[in-house]
Amino acid sequence: MRKPRRLLTVARWPLGGIRTYMRYVYGRLGGDWRVTILAADTQESAALREDAAALGAELILSRPTAASFVSRIARTLAERRHDLIQSQGFISAIAACLANVPFKKPHVLTVHGVLEERFLRGVRGRLKRLATNTAIRSVDTVYGVGQDILDHLREEVPGLAGSRARQVAILNGIEPEMFLDPGNPGAFRARNDLSPDVFLFGFLGRFMPQKGFNKIIAALAKLSADGAAKRDYRLVAVGSGDYLDWYRKTAHEQGVAERIVFLPFQRDVAEVYRDLDAVVMPSNWEACPLQPMEALVSGVPLIVSDCIGLREVVRDTPAIVVPGGEPEGLARAMDELLSGHGSEAFADFRHEAARRFDVGRTAESVKRLFDDMAGRA
Repeated sequence: MRKPRRLLTVARWPLGGIRTYMRYVYGRLGGDWRVTILAADTQESAALREDAAALGAELILSRPTAASFVSRIARTLAERRHDLIQSQGFISAIAACLANVPFKKPHVLTVHGVLEERFLRGVRGRLKRLATNTAIRSVDTVYGVGQDILDHLREEVPGLAGSRARQVAILNGIEPEMFLDPGNPGAFRARNDLSPDVFLFGFLGRFMPQKGFNKIIAALAKLSADGAAKRDYRLVAVGSGDYLDWYRKTAHEQGVAERIVFLPFQRDVAEVYRDLDAVVMPSNWEACPLQPMEALVSGVPLIVSDCIGLREVVRDTPAIVVPGGEPEGLARAMDELLSGHGSEAFADFRHEAARRFDVGRTAESVKRLFDDMAGRA
């Protein structure tokens, strides 16, 4: 029997989708791989500890400063054998590339985001782009979590197409069973004092410009101004992030604060979906988001923008697509659902969504990639 191989996964910011990705995919790798997660210590470290324990993975937390993070990776590589490094995102890859210079371990970069131009301006931005592009071209494999994000990278990184880095796209996936489970409908509403008669829109994610929450606030303001809604409604906004206070202030200024219920991270997200009547996701960009998969498997009506990454996931689904996620279009789509139109197709699509987005497929492809890279070393 072959001795299990060891994976060192490096996550500078193990938040949101990256943490969920690790929970879903590493849970399906089986006994062939032992996982060590080396991550920066953040506000979500307690949840990350729970995830690591459930996965049977070792967790090493580092101070989040760049020098401390690189040093901790290097010490970990020196102290024990690892067959493969997986970097979760660009910043993680830069740190891992520096630490891996004397060890030359096979290295796969998993791309969960775009290269945002606003962070790459000025002298510091140009240096950051140079470091990022160098890391991308230096790894053994660039693994995009969707085809959209891999195509974006090929456009943005000069020389990637001709570099030594192997390039693959493996679509993200979820555990469909937890979202098909009927569970205990009404529990989430009861715990948060939300009436069963109120139509609940949901936003689940980090409060940051990428997610387009300001567009939802504007759409709510338009709905309120038009005064045509057939039912009482609220938006449940679940998450955290640096822009939370700013969005609270904006909602108050727009006169819709009473329509929004802000809640912190919810461990049992499937329970949240069971009590939502619709999910609104007007993102400006995504890589390969899990939230629309979860909503579709739950049978919850889904309103989305047509941004990169998100459009790839919702293609050929009943999702209601609003070009650009513009507030006027969001308001019209929300009003249609409030009027009782269009929800049946989502209930009918649940089992197809479960088949399409099953993380088992993702994990099989990831494991083949890992086995191949470790076998070549």
